[in-house]
Amino acid sequence: MSVLITIALKSLLIAGIALGLLAMMKQRSAAERSWVAHIGLLALVMLALAPLVLPNWTVEAPALLGQAPSAAIANAAPVVTSSTAITASSAPIAPIAAAPSGSFSATAATMALYAVPAAILLFITLLALGRLIALMARAEVLVDGHWLSALARAQRRMGFKHGTALLTSNELSSPISWGVVRPVILLNTRAVEASSEAEAIIAHELAHVARLDWAKLLLGRVATALFWFNPLVWMLAREAHQLREETADDAVLAADIADTDYAQLLVGVARHECPGLLLGAHGVAPSKSSLARRVARVLDGKSVRGPVARSFALGVLVGAVMIAAPLAALTVTPGGTKAASQAAHGHSVKSSNLAPYYAPSAVPSDLPHIIASGVSSSVAAAVAAATPAQQMTAEQARAEAVANAIAAAGGARDAALAQAGRAAERARAMARGYAPNDREIDSIIEMKAVGVTPDYVSAMRSVSPRLAHLDPSDLAGLKSVGVTPDFARSLAAAGFGNIDSDELTEARAVGVTGDYVRSLRAAGVAADLDGFVQLRAVGVKPEYVQALRQQGYVVRDADKLVEMWAVGIGPGNLPPIPPRPPKSPPIPAATSDPTDPDDGG
Repeated sequence: MSVLITIALKSLLIAGIALGLLAMMKQRSAAERSWVAHIGLLALVMLALAPLVLPNWTVEAPALLGQAPSAAIANAAPVVTSSTAITASSAPIAPIAAAPSGSFSATAATMALYAVPAAILLFITLLALGRLIALMARAEVLVDGHWLSALARAQRRMGFKHGTALLTSNELSSPISWGVVRPVILLNTRAVEASSEAEAIIAHELAHVARLDWAKLLLGRVATALFWFNPLVWMLAREAHQLREETADDAVLAADIADTDYAQLLVGVARHECPGLLLGAHGVAPSKSSLARRVARVLDGKSVRGPVARSFALGVLVGAVMIAAPLAALTVTPGGTKAASQAAHGHSVKSSNLAPYYAPSAVPSDLPHIIASGVSSSVAAAVAAATPAQQMTAEQARAEAVANAIAAAGGARDAALAQAGRAAERARAMARGYAPNDREIDSIIEMKAVGVTPDYVSAMRSVSPRLAHLDPSDLAGLKSVGVTPDFARSLAAAGFGNIDSDELTEARAVGVTGDYVRSLRAAGVAADLDGFVQLRAVGVKPEYVQALRQQGYVVRDADKLVEMWAVGIGPGNLPPIPPRPPKSPPIPAATSDPTDPDDGG
C-alpha cells in the first residue's frame, strides 16, 4: 500500500534526523539529549496523527522517477464512451466481479500485516498499565519515618509541590515509579529494610516524577507500536529510555549523594530488574545492557550534568514542528499521472471483454484508522474464509450422499450424472459466496459508461477533504456533468478548499469557474459559493460589476447585484459618485503674545 510506504519513508527520515542529532550532541548533558530524543518521538506520533487535522498537500513527482501505476491500468482498460455503453453491457458479469475481489483482498492483507502487530504492541502496553493498577491496589502505605523524611527532603530540594504516594509491596524485586497527576513510588521489601539507600532511591524516582518521565515513557511505547517496522524508531525509543535514566542519575548526584555509593547501589539492584512492569513504569534497577554505561557515567566526574535551558528546549520543539507538520501533510504522487489521464481519455474501444475499473474504497492516511481498518479487515477475512468453507462442505456432503445412493443402485451412467451434479453444486456455492450484489455491478457499469478512470478518481479525491470518500455513484455523477480535476482545483484555489460534490455539480452546471470568482472578488463582491452560483445563473458578468465600481458604486452583496441586474439597472442609469475631496489640514490655534498691550493677559 502506497500510504504505508510513504509513512515508512517519513518515519525513517524523522528518526534518522533525531538519532543524528543525538550523535552530534555527545558532549551535551543527558537532560538536553533526552529532550531531543523525546521531541523526535513526539514528531513521529505527530506524523501518525496529523492527517486527522492537517489539510492534504499533494505534490507530483517528476515523470522520470516513475510512471503512475494507474497509467498501466488506464492503457490496458480503455474508456468506454457513452456510444459504446450498450455494447459493453453485454459483457459477462463474472469477470467484472473477479477483478475487484483480488485487489480488495490484497489491500486488506497489507493493512492487516501492519495493523495486527501494532495492535498487539498497544495491547501489551495497556496490559502493563493494568498490572500497575492492580499492584497499587494490593500495596500498603509506607509509614516508616526515615523514608517519609527522605521523600519530604527530596521534594523540597526539587521544588516539587504535588503529593507523591509512597507505597510498599512484597511482589516487587526493585523500586518503581509511575504517574503524572497522582504519582506513585512503590518500594519492594528489601529496599524498605535498606534505609541507608533511602536518599538515593527517593531522589532517583522523584526525578522521574518531577520530569514527567512517565508520559515520555508512554510516548515511546506508542511510537514503537505505530512504527514497529522501523528499526530506527526502536533505536530512538531505547536511547530515550537510557537518557531518562541518566538524567535521573544526575539528579541523584545533585542531591549530594556520593557517586561511589550510588554506583554500588546500581550494581546491587541490577539483578532485580522488573522487565514486565517496566513496560509501564520506571525503576532504579538498570537493565543488563545499560548497567555498564550508567555506572561509568556516574563515576565520570567530567560528565556534563546541567539541566535543559528554556531557549534550547523551545528551539528544538519549534524545529521539530516545522519539520514534522509539512512532512505529515505531504503526499507525493507518482510522475506521469496527467499524461496517463490524457492517454486514457484518448481511447474509445467497442469491446465486450474490457477489464472494468472498480473504484477502490478510500484508504485512510492516519495510522490509528489504518490499524482499526486493518484489524477489522483481518477479522472479516477470517470470518469470510470460514463461512464459504462450511457452505462448500455442506454442499459437497449432500452431493456425495446422492452419488453414493445412485452408485449403490448399480447405475454407472447415473454415477456420472451425479459427479456432474456435484460440480454444478460446487459452482453454485462459489457463485453464492463470491458474486457481487446488483448495486456494485450497476456502479461498475455506470462508471465505465461515463469514462471514470483510476487517474480521475485519485485526482478528484485529492482536491478536497470532503471529496476524499466519494462513492462510485458520486464520481460517475461528477464525470457525467463534466466536472474535471482541473475545474475542481481551480475552485479550490479560488478559496473553496473544502468544496463537496454537490457544490461542484452546481458550479459546473451554471459555469462558475475559478477565474469568474476571482474577477468578481477583485470588483469588490464578497459572497460564498452559493452567491456566485446565483450571480452566474442570472448572467451577471464581471465587466458589469467593474463598470459599477468605476461609477463609484461598490456592491458587495450578491443578492443586491441580482436585484439590480434583474430590473435592468446599469452603470448608465446611475449618476457617477464624485470622489471625496481631500480633507483640509486643520487650522492651527491662535497663540497670544504676552507683549501685546491689547491682549487680555
